[in-house]
Amino acid sequence: IQIKSGPIEGDVLWMQPKHVSEHVWNGEPDRKLHIRRAVPIYQGQEEIPEEIIPLLRQSGFYWIMKMGYLKINSSLITALIERWRPETHTFHMRCGECTITLQDVSVLLGLPVDGAPLIGQTNLDWGELCEELLGVRPQEGELQGSVVKLSWLAHHFSEINIHDGNVEQLQRFTRAWILRFIGGVLFVDKSSSKVSLRYLQFLRDFEQCSTYAWGPAVLAYLYREMCSATDYKIKSIGGMCILIQMWAWERCTTLAPKRTPPIIENKPLGHRWLRRGNQHIGNDDLIVFRRKLDIMKRHEFLWEPYTATVMSMLPPICLVGSMSWCAVVPLICFHVVEWHQPDRVLRQFGMQQPIP
Repeated sequence: IQIKSGPIEGDVLWMQPKHVSEHVWNGEPDRKLHIRRAVPIYQGQEEIPEEIIPLLRQSGFYWIMKMGYLKINSSLITALIERWRPETHTFHMRCGECTITLQDVSVLLGLPVDGAPLIGQTNLDWGELCEELLGVRPQEGELQGSVVKLSWLAHHFSEINIHDGNVEQLQRFTRAWILRFIGGVLFVDKSSSKVSLRYLQFLRDFEQCSTYAWGPAVLAYLYREMCSATDYKIKSIGGMCILIQMWAWERCTTLAPKRTPPIIENKPLGHRWLRRGNQHIGNDDLIVFRRKLDIMKRHEFLWEPYTATVMSMLPPICLVGSMSWCAVVPLICFHVVEWHQPDRVLRQFGMQQPIP
């Protein structure tokens, strides 16, 4: 008997020939993804200086930067990517389609999901912008187009005591810390060690910064990386992979650590995984995770983990923009535009799922 891998029809899942699952089915060597991100010292992940906390709160970055450095299980991420479909932006599980939505971004990370899209100028004088907003201009060779090394930022902005002389210096120091986090965690490029200065233009005014749709931008960038990683030839993945891992831990009972840590009141839900996640990320065997997904039963996937009790314990920032959670809209991060398709996963919002 010859069993076909599927899909039977190629009208929707038309990218199957180059999808990693095709290679898994054919018994080709396993490909374990390398998770691209900066080391903590280069991504602004030391202990946050108390002096910049008020400005981080104004900017909307406080909670996500407070999360610190969480270990990532590359085998877990790889197994999930094998079930990710770039055509629909959903995971194809035994129980049906599911995905990471703007609701997960809000609840787990506390990032704003409603606001102006992350669209800005790409042809500025980047050295001049650095001098204006950071107080220092990169030397020749330190600036490559619109990109600087995270190590350059870490070198110039590591000691708060030489940057707290006045309000302007403190603002510059805060911008540098946010920029390091943007390049080291949120929008990690192929180098894992550089950041584009195009994001710096949004950090000019901290109050204005919080009005931009950073959450959708992070999800757009992550979607793009996940879609790219479904190609068997791609060996690494960037973007905020922490979000993939926490999403899986909240919803897939067989993938999460054995003991679910308690919710920390008045903090985004993702904060509860920090200590346990850094102590123990679980089995790192790709075959084990692949098997767990293959045999996952219906009751082992939680369609609605964010109960009323859970939501009542979160800070207000996690609920702002909740009207956008079910919106079928483009997610935008400069040239990266990906569709948010909650209409394919209505069971995640307590609704009946028709044929999309």
